[in-house]
Amino acid sequence: MSISIGTSAPSSARQTHAAWLRLRGECRQLWDQVLDAAPRENPESRDVIARPQPGSGGNTLL
Repeated sequence: MSISIGTSAPSSARQTHAAWLRLRGECRQLWDQVLDAAPRENPESRDVIARPQPGSGGNTLL
């Protein structure tokens, strides 16, 4: 796997790993924000956000 956006030089393993960790951290932050915005009245409501729909063949965001 190689992540080299905006450069023509190939990335080292260390640079690729660092980029992956940054991306993972940003995704985690975004997910935390989604969960924080979910209604708190019903604890199950947060789980509905990414629950697969029957017969959909994949996940549907509600």
